[in-house]
Amino acid sequence: MRTFILSLLLLLNVSCFALEFTSEEKQWIEEHPHITYVGDPAWLPYEGYDKQGKYTGIVPDVLALLSQRLPFDFKHIQTATWQESLDKVSSGKVMMISQSQYSNAQTDLEFVQTSKNPVVIVMQEGEDYVSSLYQISHKRIGLIDNTTTTPVLQSKYPHMQFITYKSAHKGLEAVSVGKIDAFLCSLPRASYIIAQNRLLNLRIVGKSDVDTSLGFGIHADYPLLVSIMGKLVANTSEEDVHVVLAKWSRQEYVEKVDYTLLYISLGVFTTIMLMGLGFYLRLKYESQKRLRLQAQMLEQQAKMAAMGEMLDAVAHQWKQPLNALSMYADLLKSDFDEGRVDRSYIDEMLEGVNTQIEHMLVTLREFRDFFRPNQEVSSFLLSEVIDSACLLVKDEFLKHTIEIEIDVDEDLKLHGNANEFKHLILNIINNAKDAFNEKQIKERLIRIHATIKGKVAFLSIEDSAGGIDPEVIEKVFEANVTTKEKGKGTGIGLYMSAQIVEKLKGSISVHNTDTGACFEVVIPLD
Repeated sequence: MRTFILSLLLLLNVSCFALEFTSEEKQWIEEHPHITYVGDPAWLPYEGYDKQGKYTGIVPDVLALLSQRLPFDFKHIQTATWQESLDKVSSGKVMMISQSQYSNAQTDLEFVQTSKNPVVIVMQEGEDYVSSLYQISHKRIGLIDNTTTTPVLQSKYPHMQFITYKSAHKGLEAVSVGKIDAFLCSLPRASYIIAQNRLLNLRIVGKSDVDTSLGFGIHADYPLLVSIMGKLVANTSEEDVHVVLAKWSRQEYVEKVDYTLLYISLGVFTTIMLMGLGFYLRLKYESQKRLRLQAQMLEQQAKMAAMGEMLDAVAHQWKQPLNALSMYADLLKSDFDEGRVDRSYIDEMLEGVNTQIEHMLVTLREFRDFFRPNQEVSSFLLSEVIDSACLLVKDEFLKHTIEIEIDVDEDLKLHGNANEFKHLILNIINNAKDAFNEKQIKERLIRIHATIKGKVAFLSIEDSAGGIDPEVIEKVFEANVTTKEKGKGTGIGLYMSAQIVEKLKGSISVHNTDTGACFEVVIPLD
């Protein structure tokens, strides 16, 4: 049973994240559900222990992100020192170690890079933006004496007299009190230490041309783990990794403007800008007016198209219970004539009648709420909106033998207009229904998956309807673009869906899979 579940998870991940594993890699994954690793116990924000003794940092957050793609359990083995960690991985007692690319060069381990961070320049607030180290070569610049990037910087800039410190904390404190003019450190460490120690007079004013690459050194006994980790990293979006890094990197570069140059530039362009300003404002007003009218027309067209589809759905939803009520009436008459009616018979008939009436009332309530004008913005559970949308098309989809699989995080909440988002879901799944019918697809399946990834909500709706024509797939979110046969589509539904997502500050995209189309919606949760 466990092997079946792992194989199924692998199959789903290959489909959703384009991961392609060899048979040897799949077998290795099944045989090694626990991946052991060590790291530096005092390397925050990359990794370390907080005041409560909890292992935390960028490394465990990145591994948690990677583990979403496979049924891996990345198990951290606690060590007291960095040397102890090196000894454990070198001897093969653990599979891998978190480290930088430069420190990996001192070992025999295979390195898999997960992220790259610049070595930044930290100076006191008020200093100008620094575009190159040569710009401040005459100043007192500090480095950490026990990091692998230090010899790299010393080799690239041999003429500079760097001052070394035992830790980044000591170096940044030296800048804060004026002992040195600048300090070089990786972006996450610099921003973390500045924030944690409230060194409020410091700012990141630029970056060097040296980067430090974070990743994992993997023991030579595990060559398949090297290839598996490489594929996991390659198929993890940069956006998700940036979310992790942003959690620990709160500082940004502060570019100090050369106001003299700014004033000269303003003097050159002011005359041209004033001459064109009147024309620009008039053109902008006319354009906005046309856009408002066009948006109103498109919205009205979308509502009318949706109303026609929904009324057709109501007819299908009520057809079965009305037939059942008619059957109950015929049975009651014939059984009464034959003398079979007693109290228990009446109770049984009433129960059946009430069940059908309740189904019709629920359907009516759902459709009434859907069409009721409602601009209210509030928090809503995405699972409830999806369930409600699926209820509206339940009987219609049963008629066309379409199966819907739903896998939605029950705690996922969005902030917006729930009715509009329900409209978005209906647009996409109804388009899939039409594609099934037009192409006469036999295996008809729609998968709806939604989860939380970092600080964003991720929703995917994937069908097995054969995909979208490559010639129009890039334009499906534009107004009046349709993939349906002439006279059967308005080209409004997906355009309005894109507008709904835009209101939520999110993005919507679509791509073809091996079996159909996959729509992906990403919405920030904050």
